[in-house]
Amino acid sequence: MNLDGTIYENWPSAQRVCVIGAGTMGAGIAAHLANLGFRVSLLDVNRESATEGLARARAAKPPHFFVSERAHEIEVAGLRDGSDLIANADWVCEAIVEKLDIKRRLFSDIQGMVRADAMVSTNTSGLQIELLAEGMSESFRRRFMGTHFFNPPRYLKLLELIPTHDTDPIAIQAMTKFLEDRVARRVVLAKDTPGFIANRYGMWAMFHAIHIAEKLHLTIEQVDAITGPFLGRPRSGSFRLNDIVGLDIMKDIGANLIERCPSDPHMANYETPKSMEMLIAKGWIGDKVRQGYYRKEGKELLALNLQTFAYSQREEPDLPSLVELGRLPLGERVSKALESRDEVGEYLRHHLIPVLKYADYLKAEISHSVQDFDRVMMWGFGWQMGPFALID
Repeated sequence: MNLDGTIYENWPSAQRVCVIGAGTMGAGIAAHLANLGFRVSLLDVNRESATEGLARARAAKPPHFFVSERAHEIEVAGLRDGSDLIANADWVCEAIVEKLDIKRRLFSDIQGMVRADAMVSTNTSGLQIELLAEGMSESFRRRFMGTHFFNPPRYLKLLELIPTHDTDPIAIQAMTKFLEDRVARRVVLAKDTPGFIANRYGMWAMFHAIHIAEKLHLTIEQVDAITGPFLGRPRSGSFRLNDIVGLDIMKDIGANLIERCPSDPHMANYETPKSMEMLIAKGWIGDKVRQGYYRKEGKELLALNLQTFAYSQREEPDLPSLVELGRLPLGERVSKALESRDEVGEYLRHHLIPVLKYADYLKAEISHSVQDFDRVMMWGFGWQMGPFALID
């Protein structure tokens, strides 16, 4: 049964947004919405932690705010004293810790506060939306959905929108239009499957790049050169991207997907690579501690030797085919590189072909179309071409 569509007639003109959770993502979402002129409130366990989260967002690099003064326009509060902010919001966006029981407890606590015409969403990066809504009122479930932002929200435009079987189709339409027109998002409707599209596939590709590097005994500089712009991907390459995301976060995502996808024959790839396990054990978990596969020393970036685990000056790898083929259009470049008999060809035969095959395996399970699948990888991961466009 659908709600009367009139309840959402004026919703795209929504002005008040309450973000619950002042961690990296929550504060980043609040900052982005404040940039766009929304009346934003940011809630956390208490007012102090909300204030601290906002301060971190204000100091973030690259900047979360267009101008830092925008931060003063965000109202901060603790959950106990923020009930009026929840009740007055047109949209309540939850971005707390990725724990199913904690999120469900929060939704149970606030469902009686939220206005009947307000949208409610979770920014989970992979928890099942259906389970988060379980046990909530029918009215709440009809306007509840997943809104998976990408970090940092100001710069990464992709948003995976994940409805449940109970989400009102009119609410989905209203939210899609609102996010595209008012929040400057590129919206892809994803299925309510583990990790959605981005984490289920994108993180698999990131893990796979490291597993193959270890298997072939290539350096991290070689792999990042091959899997960067040469392959139509961002300059960061594979190892650098893992540092940016956080090695501890990567491990948690992998473990969660292995647990939730027992029938997927390709899940062994989500086992944490040996080098990543060793780095995590040392506390070298990436950019947030200035040390992972790369180490920051002032403005210099040192690279890890995967054999000795010592850092040294980052060296430009000697891979002539990257230069020779780099001038060709992407499709032709990749096709010729796969045939080359050097390290580039060997790595791509071991890495790229399985990554493309896995996309084909997953497409019907996690996406509504191959176009949506490609859009997630282009808009969320910065790929020049998605896997299916590259296959073509």
